[in-house]
Amino acid sequence: MKDIASKTALITGGGTGIGLALALQLAAEGANIIVSSTSQERLAAGAQQIREASPNVKVLDIVCDVSDRESVKNLKEEIGKIGLQVDILVCNAGVTTSGDYHLHREEDWDWVYGVVLNGTTYCIQAFYPDMVARGSGHIVINGSQAGMVPNWVTLHGPYTSAKAAVHALGAAMRPEAATHGVGITTVVIAGTQTEIMKSERSRPERFGEPLKVEVARRAARRIPTSEVAEKIVTGIKEDRGWVATHPDMKDRTKQYFDEILAAYDQ
Repeated sequence: MKDIASKTALITGGGTGIGLALALQLAAEGANIIVSSTSQERLAAGAQQIREASPNVKVLDIVCDVSDRESVKNLKEEIGKIGLQVDILVCNAGVTTSGDYHLHREEDWDWVYGVVLNGTTYCIQAFYPDMVARGSGHIVINGSQAGMVPNWVTLHGPYTSAKAAVHALGAAMRPEAATHGVGITTVVIAGTQTEIMKSERSRPERFGEPLKVEVARRAARRIPTSEVAEKIVTGIKEDRGWVATHPDMKDRTKQYFDEILAAYDQ
């Protein structure tokens, strides 16, 4: 999608972090912006920041819990009432937990999978068919280096496998989507300056109390959210199947896949 101007982008988890940085850059390119998240306060603050930076585009903020299918359906209805169509869907909302797998409770698995995996699929189910009908559109699926190399970072709980699943979804959808004029970009994101480790503040009540496991903070190189957003915008414009934010992770990724490939020779 080379021409982003006048298109409408929906970004889940768009009130802060990578979602907000991407919204700012897409708005600067002339795109109308719809940001959603579970926090009205953070969402409103992020939307105001976008409006101030790009006063000539439409900016809407709509509360949505992507782990709830009905909430996603309501999001679509609200967008339809305004008279907009989603040209660019960015499945960005994500949460994580910390601790050993055996310490995770059922509600912890349900919450993380609900946001990271189900939230992605619910949004695709809601907006992808319309893109197919129009013969145009682009979907961005934000994954993770933790999902690409699952044994690289431990103690991330269900997040790792949920991100691996959305990678597979993006790769599986891309050939089909291309026949309908729709692009699919899967983004492999590593250390970034976000607040994802504060995910528990966004846990809906139905998923119970936060998981409380003390885990030492891992030292890592974390890049600004604006760098990730810039790479994603390029991915959209050039219809790239994959975008990786950290080139220095290539060797570690190759090591992981070499281990898998070796099994075919045994």
